[in-house]
Amino acid sequence: MSTKVSIDRKREIIEGFYELSKINGIENTSIAKIGKHLGMPPSLIMHYFPTRDILISHLISFILKRLLKIYTPIIQELRVQNYTDPVTFVDRLFSRDWNLLIDDGVFYSCFSLIFRNETIKREFRNLHLKLRENLKEILDQDEKLKQKDTALLAEQIFVVVEGAYYYLSMIEDEEQYDEKVKIFKNQVHQLLQP
Repeated sequence: MSTKVSIDRKREIIEGFYELSKINGIENTSIAKIGKHLGMPPSLIMHYFPTRDILISHLISFILKRLLKIYTPIIQELRVQNYTDPVTFVDRLFSRDWNLLIDDGVFYSCFSLIFRNETIKREFRNLHLKLRENLKEILDQDEKLKQKDTALLAEQIFVVVEGAYYYLSMIEDEEQYDEKVKIFKNQVHQLLQP
């Protein structure tokens, strides 16, 4: 029973950290603020997460779990048929649902820490590796891509998607945004050609 309580408490703390980071930024979200937000003493948070770096590492794992949900419709489509419609697939990769899954400010605040912290760098590397591995597994199930090197293809797709999201986050004009998305989608469509 205490293990379940411990797991639930950790999840509550990580989710509280995430919610406060969305509002205040990760750099302005202290353990004391998390405790106040959750109505628990900071010492309890430190019992589960002795350092802020450990808490951030768990936040990165939380982000990964949320981001992997982007693949759910693609996986469901593969269960029904042995391939994914390239248009549906690419639309999903460039969907604004990424923004619903994880706040860009929290994501990029965590990312910026890789330049100063080896542990967080390792966690972020793992996050990107897992996203690519999951994409490769999806590509491996698509009969139309049997002749492709799916590991290389997953890497190439992610280079386009990640670069696109970084760049698109700075574009405020909706028409310009849509034009750029079409260009990036076309790049991925070309990569998916058998």
